[in-house]
Amino acid sequence: MDSIRIIAEQDPNLLFYIFDATHLLYWSDNWLSSGEVLITGYDTWRYAHFRNAHTIVRWTRVGIYNIMTVIPIRYDYPLQTRLMQNHFVPPFNVSEKRGLERFRQEGTKPVYSSAGDYLFSLSPTSEPLDNTEGYAVAAQSFSFRTLLENNQPDSKSPIYVYLCIALFALVFIIGVVGLIINRGIRNMRLSTRILYIIITCVMAVFIYVFFMAIRYVRTNYEERQRQELLTRSEYIQTYLRSLYYWDMTLTTAQTNGLSIDLHDLGYDLDQDIYVYALTGEIIASSSPAVFNEGILSQRMAPEAFFDESHSVICYEHLATHPYLVSYVPFLNGSFVPIGYIAMPYFLSEQTRYQELDNLLSKLLPPYILILLIALLFAFGAAKTMTAPIRLLIDKMRHFEIGAKDNHIDYPYHDELGALVERYNVLVDRVEESAEQLARAEREGAWQTMARQIAHEINNPLTPMKLSVQKLQLKHGTDRFDDYFDKTARMLISEIDNLAHIAQSFSTFAKQPEVVTTEVDVAEKLSHVITLQRENDEQIPIRYVGADSGIMVLADKEQISQVFVNIIKNAIQALENEMVNGKWPIQRSRSFDRREIRNGKSPDIIVSLNPHFSEKEIQIAISDNGPGIPPEVQEKIFRPNFTTKSNGNGLGLAISKRIVEGSGGRIEFETSPKGTTFFVYLRKKTS
Repeated sequence: MDSIRIIAEQDPNLLFYIFDATHLLYWSDNWLSSGEVLITGYDTWRYAHFRNAHTIVRWTRVGIYNIMTVIPIRYDYPLQTRLMQNHFVPPFNVSEKRGLERFRQEGTKPVYSSAGDYLFSLSPTSEPLDNTEGYAVAAQSFSFRTLLENNQPDSKSPIYVYLCIALFALVFIIGVVGLIINRGIRNMRLSTRILYIIITCVMAVFIYVFFMAIRYVRTNYEERQRQELLTRSEYIQTYLRSLYYWDMTLTTAQTNGLSIDLHDLGYDLDQDIYVYALTGEIIASSSPAVFNEGILSQRMAPEAFFDESHSVICYEHLATHPYLVSYVPFLNGSFVPIGYIAMPYFLSEQTRYQELDNLLSKLLPPYILILLIALLFAFGAAKTMTAPIRLLIDKMRHFEIGAKDNHIDYPYHDELGALVERYNVLVDRVEESAEQLARAEREGAWQTMARQIAHEINNPLTPMKLSVQKLQLKHGTDRFDDYFDKTARMLISEIDNLAHIAQSFSTFAKQPEVVTTEVDVAEKLSHVITLQRENDEQIPIRYVGADSGIMVLADKEQISQVFVNIIKNAIQALENEMVNGKWPIQRSRSFDRREIRNGKSPDIIVSLNPHFSEKEIQIAISDNGPGIPPEVQEKIFRPNFTTKSNGNGLGLAISKRIVEGSGGRIEFETSPKGTTFFVYLRKKTS
């Protein structure tokens, strides 16, 4: 018995009935309206048509017991409504357009058992059955009238339902698109990640609360119906106990009178009431037709019958539609059970949907409002939380040594406050280190200058001393006057050279600060080129650009010195190509012009490009000299560094300081075919 019960619980489409010689001892389900059962043979599957189903059955004999195993194939209720359809039962999921026949006929498809025995035939469905009788049967009941009513819930949802769905869908789509564009959340900005996390948490909580609320409505509705059904059952139990106070049993003679009592009581309560005997068979009903026509089984539910307390509220089903049934003992005045009272109750889907709509009408509008507020809050929170980081990035991007606004003011003592505090400490350390480095560089530069000055001064002193000594030796001789004049000219030249060296270093030491103003750089450049064209080496200087009208931000007094220094460097680079102070001349067959030994005439080109970029203009100064050797290119802007025998190495260093002090930059490109210096100055903004 226990094994059969376990098998039946695992497969609801497998039914078992156990008989002894004459009586039914056990049934696994009251789904079938069995009526009289005949043994048609053992250990063979055979077709059987019950009042409410087509099935195949198999009888098995175990000792004195006969076990009938039933597999339902198709519902065969006498009425069809939206809730009750004559479907095939799994696993017999065949077309609904076919019917079942006991005997094999032409045009039908036979079905056999595994042993090869004929079971039934599948035939095309004929005209629909006339269900007038079935409707009349159901109309006589109280609880089953809902099967005839249009119980379809209203599918029109309020506008806020669609608004909420659209809002959630929009947020979800934007989130997915953001993840795809950024290739994951790890590649997003910190503020966006915080926004994602907050919105995801809020939406997850909303969805969880939403579904829990729906589940609560459904559970609460069912629980209230159970409680109401239990209250009615207790009332009917008390009422019938008072009517049959002295009865010790329920006999068939009492069936008609009991059915009338049940019908009157059910009419008052708008409730179907059934009474079963102690053997589990139906005795009386407020609507006997549902049993006579095979809509319901003649047996009570085995769950209630075999329960020790016999007081059970369980689910039963008509076709695929479940409904609640309450079972309580039928007690007499001595509280002796003389039968079982059952009351079915169909849960109204319409009422359930109405309660759900009431919940949604109260729940969704605040949800939408709160979600919008959460979106704004998340956006603001993300911006607020990352504001110090953005400020820190901006400060680091525009960090300048010695600036007054390098520090960040952040009054809070959280993790970001600790980060800002460490940044301010590092700024102080960097400025302190920069000041120490600048001091060390200045000291080193002055030491280098001192050595350079000592070297430059010491070089001519020895020949000057020897010349004076020779002049002393020739004093009083005939050659004294000639040698005196020659020595005097030499000494005056060397003294002038020393004075020039002293003046150059003095100029570098007294270099004024750069004052940035609006300057017409084209006019300044034109004046410088005009003056530099009159050079002793007669090197041509070509200019490509406007003569005036190009405004930039630079030092009005010192910017000309930048152009003079670079052009002089270009002239001196080309001067190294001269032989004995003259240019080597080669005659060309097609042109009568001077040429350098490499086949090119000396040339300097200055070009002004005012449209280099939105924020800068470009000035290019090119020569076709020998270029700058690779080993000295990194030292070209260092003070005191020079490759010329008569230079002091300050021109390019001064030029770099003037250009960068104006907010510009200076660069160069060089090769054996020549060198080009690029000066970039900031445009005047409107």
